[in-house]
Amino acid sequence: MKIKEIPENLRPREKALIQGLQTLSDRELLAIFIRQGTRKYSALQVADKVLKQAHTISGLNRLEKDELIEIPGISHIKALELLELVEVSKRMVRPKNDEIIQIDKPNALISWVNLEVGYKRQEYFIAIYLDKQNRLLGHSILFKGTLDRSVVHPREIFKDAVKKSASRIILVHNHPSGGLSPSHADIKTTEVLVGAGQMMGVFILDHLIVAEGGYVSIREKMPHLFLIDS
Repeated sequence: MKIKEIPENLRPREKALIQGLQTLSDRELLAIFIRQGTRKYSALQVADKVLKQAHTISGLNRLEKDELIEIPGISHIKALELLELVEVSKRMVRPKNDEIIQIDKPNALISWVNLEVGYKRQEYFIAIYLDKQNRLLGHSILFKGTLDRSVVHPREIFKDAVKKSASRIILVHNHPSGGLSPSHADIKTTEVLVGAGQMMGVFILDHLIVAEGGYVSIREKMPHLFLIDS
């Protein structure tokens, strides 16, 4: 059914104007963003195809431009606009420099790093640099690995810490498989980096594993691995 064949009060744009954007389904929101369909598919049907490819609206974060343009009704421009939507969502939750990171209430931090790497198909490793008051000094995506592992070297992590005059670091990496249990390699890497940080006076506060919106804190599971400065 074409959009113009749907009763006017049920069309996504008109429904949003009358009832508010919050009343729209994911497919209706996407249809408004897509704006128009093709001769064969309505904007709603194109939105359905995008959601099928992404699995959920959050899964848009894992799609690449080349994958999007394979969907009937998604041109290069529309693919770019959908990727811009994802980038805007990242920037809306990304903490600002000098913002205090609440270590014991990490929900905002988890939302951000999940959008950054939690839906990626390759493994990424992030270092988040803080001062002694846990104010954000910046972050670096340091490694992009294969589907199942990445190689982490302390030199790269602490080189940036020195540049930023960081006193504390939160480590983050994703599990593309979706599982959140720390592997033996995750635990060993944490031990090595905590030890290296102790020697340099730069303390590792936590090592977070993120995937598909969820997370695990290695510090919460294994607090004995971590040393916190006074």
